[in-house]
Amino acid sequence: MKFFGGNDPNDPASRKIATLKEIPIFQPLSRNEILEVDELLHERIYEKDEIIFEEGDAGHGIFIILSGKVRVKSRCKLLDAVAPEFGPGELLGELTLFEEAPRVATAVAVERTVTVALFQAEFSALLTKNKSIGVKVLFEISKIMGRRMRRLLLQEADLPSV
Repeated sequence: MKFFGGNDPNDPASRKIATLKEIPIFQPLSRNEILEVDELLHERIYEKDEIIFEEGDAGHGIFIILSGKVRVKSRCKLLDAVAPEFGPGELLGELTLFEEAPRVATAVAVERTVTVALFQAEFSALLTKNKSIGVKVLFEISKIMGRRMRRLLLQEADLPSV
């Protein structure tokens, strides 16, 4: 996405960095590290009722919601029961960051939604190029996945992986 700028809160690049810094997987990163990760992100805008990905599609990475809401639907009754909506700062599809597997749900924008995508190829390149940043992001994703797995196993009404 390549947003560079100063620390002026009115500067679009500074606002972008501030937005990314609020996302849990990027919170441990410094400003310069966020700028490096920003180079790898792909911004996508989805209009209301637009499909982000469909159940069964090959997955190649994660989507991070910057604004808007996403509803997930799955043929798997358990996922349908515990994971209705995702909002700003949340991840979708984190399992496919590590393995190109079919998506286990369909994700649809409930309203106009802005996301950034981090694909497997870029994440692998980050891990090779700057292990420090890659490990920080990987650790945060692992924590999220662990919480989601616990909630799924306990059948709590919260957000599992899709």
